[in-house]
Amino acid sequence: MWKLTPQPVIEEYKEFVELQIVEGDFDNIKKEHFHSFEKGKHITWQQWLILRAVEKGLHRDAQKRISVRSGHGIGKSTVLAWLIIWFLFCYKDAQVPCTAPTSEQIHDVLWKEISVWLEKMPVPIKAKFDYTVGYLRIKDRPRSWFARARTARKENPEALAGVHSEFVMMCIDEGSGVPNEIFKVAEGALTNEDVLVVMISNPTRTEGYFYDTQHIDNVAWQNLGFNSEDSPIVSKEYIKRMEEKYGRDSDEFKIRVSGEFPQEGIMDEQGYVPLINKNQIIKVSVDIPFTGRVKMGVDPSGEGDDQTAWIQRDNFIAKIMATEKTSNPKGIAHKTITLKELNKIDGEDIICDNFGEGANVPLEIMSASNDNLHIKGVNWGEKADDEEVYANKRAECYFRAREWLIKGGMLLDDILIDEMTKIKYRRTISGKLIIMEKKNMRQEMGKSPDRADAFALTFYDEEYPEFKTQTERNEEYKINTITNPFSAI
Repeated sequence: MWKLTPQPVIEEYKEFVELQIVEGDFDNIKKEHFHSFEKGKHITWQQWLILRAVEKGLHRDAQKRISVRSGHGIGKSTVLAWLIIWFLFCYKDAQVPCTAPTSEQIHDVLWKEISVWLEKMPVPIKAKFDYTVGYLRIKDRPRSWFARARTARKENPEALAGVHSEFVMMCIDEGSGVPNEIFKVAEGALTNEDVLVVMISNPTRTEGYFYDTQHIDNVAWQNLGFNSEDSPIVSKEYIKRMEEKYGRDSDEFKIRVSGEFPQEGIMDEQGYVPLINKNQIIKVSVDIPFTGRVKMGVDPSGEGDDQTAWIQRDNFIAKIMATEKTSNPKGIAHKTITLKELNKIDGEDIICDNFGEGANVPLEIMSASNDNLHIKGVNWGEKADDEEVYANKRAECYFRAREWLIKGGMLLDDILIDEMTKIKYRRTISGKLIIMEKKNMRQEMGKSPDRADAFALTFYDEEYPEFKTQTERNEEYKINTITNPFSAI
């Protein structure tokens, strides 16, 4: 229909590639086995392998359930659009329920992609279809011959249910973010050997139905995995930007580029993972003086079990400056101003949690200071700078703190180290990182992580810093390499 052919296999690899497809060993097939890709002439070798997996399922040579994990940009939504149009055209009274975790993904991406490829079809064939916002129908029998788009919501888990036909194909885009409730309602159809299922996703979470299709339940599925770096349609600039922003060893690079699940630690029953391990934190026993720009985080409390904590940090070390069991806005303001003068910290480098007891602190500081000092009163729940990765600002700050520690930032306080090792995170249903709520951490720890919160606040408006080498630090602090503080862990 679109006059496209597969990216051609190099002659000497044709027998090998075909054998791997027959055996279902798709991971053995590499980009080196193919000739150069020509846009407008070819479909990519990765897209072709997805279609071959569908072909195998239809011929009963393999499972009719196909699970594809991949990095961004390989054209997975395009493949789904091709399959939906093809399946409707080729099978009488076919029904194709389609879902994705967000309205944007199902309507703005997948359904838009369908409209793009409909426009490229020969006019007589295109005339057979009736395209609307939520449906793609065959005009001859619109009530029984259609594809349907529904957002996957656990409150209304019928996205894949309610279809009855001899020919059914289920299409799930970004399956890692689809709630388990959707799959539970559709379980009968999903396990029906006559139903074709195609699920494609970035591997954002190490739990859930999509994760299981590639792990504990993998024998029931054809599994494929693709790296964006191997795709001829993903730009080198995108790969470079992801590498520079997150690093090749990061979970975000694994998810967005490598098409691999994140390498996260052991989960608890709620799906939470420790943010950092004790052996990743450098503890020093030498009270090293601050150098350069210093930031201060203030986590206020009232009269309960929580403590107000003040932490100051430069690019190398973080220190607890003070804690206080019983606090009020005026007292917090006075102590903050006093600690500010100690290291001559600018107002813009003082960050205070603006929730609860901290709501009036910035105003009290401005009133009490001689120079109308303005500090940053912030809300943990506000949007992160990187909204694609973090559920809120709190998660972003904690992960910046984690990166700082892993890259060599030092802590002087045992209680802060203990709190940091008890902070936990998980990925939301949409794959975003979120820190366990404070009330839940209070239940697990027996107290609030006040020092850890104050420490994380110092990363409110800071990108991950580039650290100096150990030798450079030793020189800066005039510490002899024989007795340097980095050995005290």
